Amino acid sequence: MKLKSEKQVYKLIPESVDLVSEDVESFLKELKAPKKNILESRLTVEEILLDMMDKYGSDTEFAYIKNNFLGKPYITISVKGEQFNPLEKEGDDEFGNWSSALIQNADYTPSYTFNRGVNAVTMRFSKKEMNPALKLLIAIAAAIVVSALRFVVPAEVIAFIEENVLDSLYSAFLGLMATIEIPLVFLSVSCGIIGIGDSTVFGRIGRKMVMRFVAIIMIFTTVAGIIFSVFFTNFSVESAGSISLKVGIDMLLDLIPENLISPITTGNTMQVVLMAIIISISLVVLGGKTKTISNIINEGNRIIVYIASLICKLLPVFIFIVLLDLIWSDNVGIFISMWKPVAAFVAVLLALFAFMLAFISVKEKVSAALLIKKMLPTFLIGFGTASSIAANGECSECLYKQLGVNKRFVEFGQPTGGVVFMPSTAINFMVCAIYMAAYYEVNVSVLWFIIAVLICSFVAIATPPVPGGAIAAYTVIFAQLGIPSEAVAIVVALDILFDFIATAFDGAFLQLELIRQAEGNNMLNYNILRK
Repeated sequence: MKLKSEKQVYKLIPESVDLVSEDVESFLKELKAPKKNILESRLTVEEILLDMMDKYGSDTEFAYIKNNFLGKPYITISVKGEQFNPLEKEGDDEFGNWSSALIQNADYTPSYTFNRGVNAVTMRFSKKEMNPALKLLIAIAAAIVVSALRFVVPAEVIAFIEENVLDSLYSAFLGLMATIEIPLVFLSVSCGIIGIGDSTVFGRIGRKMVMRFVAIIMIFTTVAGIIFSVFFTNFSVESAGSISLKVGIDMLLDLIPENLISPITTGNTMQVVLMAIIISISLVVLGGKTKTISNIINEGNRIIVYIASLICKLLPVFIFIVLLDLIWSDNVGIFISMWKPVAAFVAVLLALFAFMLAFISVKEKVSAALLIKKMLPTFLIGFGTASSIAANGECSECLYKQLGVNKRFVEFGQPTGGVVFMPSTAINFMVCAIYMAAYYEVNVSVLWFIIAVLICSFVAIATPPVPGGAIAAYTVIFAQLGIPSEAVAIVVALDILFDFIATAFDGAFLQLELIRQAEGNNMLNYNILRK
């Protein structure tokens, strides 16, 4: 679907509200958006326009714009007048609002801005694309078919293609990822902290919610990392006491860059993260005085995520190149052996999910079987599509209609968690890092493990929400942990499989965690939950 820019002006009257809402529905149907997202988006637009009508009156005009930003479709509804955010509802002093820089780029989630007397609400959407699993199968099949050329083409020609074509294309692709990895990490971390720290955006419950999300990711990643280390390396948790004071101090001092440029030139991701934390906290403290810089960071983050999405569209080609090279080099064994980290990944996720499910079941006095039955549709959508966006509608509806979580809590917590709460993704990075470190005989010390937990947790939150976005994450993680760049090719070939599993479990973990947090804030309906 080729989208042309359209702008129409209407009066804030009921007829216009119906007209625009119907147009939004038709627009999303053309984009082949999930049905539940279409319905929710239409209702959201209706509510926004009705609130604006109540505020400004029926004599006021509003602009309805359909356009795209860097190829991504969106709609904007704008009204001139005094500042009014229709996304702020009763209790926003506790939650915050949908205007957070942390979630404003999330698809189907509205964001509000006020600039030069114009109130604008924007909703961004995703185009339906080919199922990632089908892309993976096509790439694998193509690699197997083309690999048969070795039986009819001279060995010298095969060697020439490997050295001058496959290796060159492989290096070029990794070069593209390396180019964006530093700005991607810096902007993502900065954008997240600015969103969390802005007191005008995140209220008491909102900040507490995000901090719990981050804490659980760190805990889960640490536990999973210890289990993976026991199975795949000679690492022993008892060795933790052997860290000398000097080594510990040196590790901390190594986080401090010599200057502002060195983290970029050396590719030291941890130093980049530290810089992002310091700069973004400073911007939060200074508040409105640095609003322009904060906006630049937010827009920069959107641009770098879009660039990452463009590069990731080449993922099937990259997988084809990697598999073909592995087959021709008779190194396909390492690829086949990746069933081990995949199996370990699934086993650990099941164990953590069972623990969390049992905890919620006992705490809230509800049957674990009943919880699984209610959550299963969301899980299956996530597993079947590897898309959190496709599962959003079912996830939110399940939370407040079947799990009893207050609708306002869901409206804020579900999109926020969809961006921040990625425990399965962090565990995915951890198992790949530890397994590849063992394969390439990288020394896995306690200090290495601590850095791995930190970097996997941070990068999981910073990973761009696009298909194949984890490629940039692997590049960052492996470079920081001393794992050869060749390992990226191996794990990326199976990343789509990891993505299906991680998406399904991330959604399940989010639902359980929102039940727990809603209970702690007296926003849980036990009659619905236990029915």
